Amino acid sequence: MQIQSKAESSFVMLDRICEIQFDVMKGMKTFNQAPACLAIESCAQLGAFHIRFNIGFCRHVFLIKVKEYALCPTDIIHGSFSITGTCLSRSSDAFLYAIQITNDKNFCNKGTFLFGVADYDERFDNIRLTKHYQDIFSDLYDSDRVSPKSKGIISLSDRMSCNA
Repeated sequence: MQIQSKAESSFVMLDRICEIQFDVMKGMKTFNQAPACLAIESCAQLGAFHIRFNIGFCRHVFLIKVKEYALCPTDIIHGSFSITGTCLSRSSDAFLYAIQITNDKNFCNKGTFLFGVADYDERFDNIRLTKHYQDIFSDLYDSDRVSPKSKGIISLSDRMSCNA
């Protein structure tokens, strides 16, 4: 069963978020004869959603650089893929992630992604974007669809403060 986000966005490259821990997020994506470059975009979106969740959706998150990523051995990908992002380091305005995408047919690609974080301002409307990303996240991470949360899952008190 493929679940698609109901939020107003036509460029969400994740089907669901399966697990959230303080430094790790896992998600799923099913591709149907898609260009292999969309695997990179899916990885980047997973990392960005993990950061948004950790900071309470109160700042703008953007990809600065894909530091390394092995190009896919094929131009087209097909099937269900698991994506795992692990935060390697963080500061108040930058996050470095190792993110890998795998399937059950021995496909595995991984890379290092650098993200930046900036305060919302006149270019990035706080109210509109906070609600937008919270709605998408809620659609992707529905607690009724995922297994029970294990120890180490982020709680509201664990999130980084917007005032930090």
